[in-house]
Amino acid sequence: MSLSSHFNAYNSCLQILRERGYSLRVEGEMTPDGCYPTVATWVAERGEFLFRGDNPIELLGLVSIYDHVRPKEARPYWWSVEGPNLWSELMETAFPDDPEET
Repeated sequence: MSLSSHFNAYNSCLQILRERGYSLRVEGEMTPDGCYPTVATWVAERGEFLFRGDNPIELLGLVSIYDHVRPKEARPYWWSVEGPNLWSELMETAFPDDPEET
């Protein structure tokens, strides 16, 4: 079974965030013809912590970092998780300098 980043998962993400006690809102500008914004910022807030994402899936991901780190106070880079640079490792594995190496 799989799950992908898609609009049809947005409401589930928002439900989870609300159940976890976050206040939610969307920021953006309606289009000139009165439609919802094509570019919006999704916001979740609880206590002194505020999270912003381009969509509800990103928003839930950012809150998951908070849930993992459990910072006691807002301090610079509270979200940083120690360890190897997995982003670089995965990118170098997927896209090696020498295509013959794979």
